[in-house]
Amino acid sequence: MHSSRSEPGLSPWHHEMKDHVKGRVKELVLGRTGASWEDRLQEQKAKKVQAMKIIEKEQRETIKTATEKGIEKQQVYSPLLALRSAPLLSTSEKQAQRLDERRRDMENKMRSYHVQRSKILEKMRARDPLFKVEDVSAAKAALAEARRKKQAELQAEEKKRWEHLEECAAKGCHKRQTLYDLHNSPSFDERLAKAVEQKTKELKDLEKAQKDRIREAVEAGHNKSAAVSPLSACLRNPPDNMERQREILEERNRTMATAAREYLRKRDEMVERQRKREPLFSGAAVADATSQLEEKARKLKQEMAAEQLKNRQHILELQNKVLARPMMMEIKYGIAA
Repeated sequence: MHSSRSEPGLSPWHHEMKDHVKGRVKELVLGRTGASWEDRLQEQKAKKVQAMKIIEKEQRETIKTATEKGIEKQQVYSPLLALRSAPLLSTSEKQAQRLDERRRDMENKMRSYHVQRSKILEKMRARDPLFKVEDVSAAKAALAEARRKKQAELQAEEKKRWEHLEECAAKGCHKRQTLYDLHNSPSFDERLAKAVEQKTKELKDLEKAQKDRIREAVEAGHNKSAAVSPLSACLRNPPDNMERQREILEERNRTMATAAREYLRKRDEMVERQRKREPLFSGAAVADATSQLEEKARKLKQEMAAEQLKNRQHILELQNKVLARPMMMEIKYGIAA
């Protein structure tokens, strides 16, 4: 930079002020931009490695805990544990043991059958009849009351008719035909006897229908009891206990053989599944995760390099702007930089 002859020269104080401003600008830029790109990259790498180590440690502990729990459950809940702890019995001892179990089962069933039979017989003995004496007496009393009411209604109607006839006679109703019908009509006693006879016939028909219904219900109950009763089949065809025990023993043997085959099949499947199961972390998955981490680190490194370059360019621009801008004293005294 050159100054004109009319302008005074720069003093040492001006140079010291410029140096001070440059140093101050560099300190501010460094404080705002932070550490360098390499330092930040190393710091991020150390944090990432530490986090991955913690995750790996947790996963290993989880796998170890799950393995220990699986071994404990296998030792406690294994179906072979009862077989191992059970004493070894010969074929005759096993047959005797099963025969004792069948005998106890048959005794329990016989006791249950006798209890149920006694309950059924007691229920049949103490059951209520279809028509109680009190209900029949009440029905008879109701019929007598209805008959009395009907008789009272007929008497009232007869009284009204006689009053009506007397009224007609008083009004001058003395025609021959009317008098003939009046004098030749049946008397009250005849009409009452006819009504009583008709009502008695209706009551007898109703009583006969009720008796027929009761008899049919009793016969149907006896037939149903004889057909559905559990004692009828036993009385007709008494069971063969030895044949039944042999059938039950064969059925239990078939069930035990089926259960043993099913257990062996499931055990073989479980062993084969344990042999062929895939590990939690395969080599391909670890290699893929490593490549992904390396790719992320490379991208992060490129981004941080670009950011570092941008910050440097920005710092250079700021320095150029600061150096190119005239100071206040230069503007005041007209000193060219």
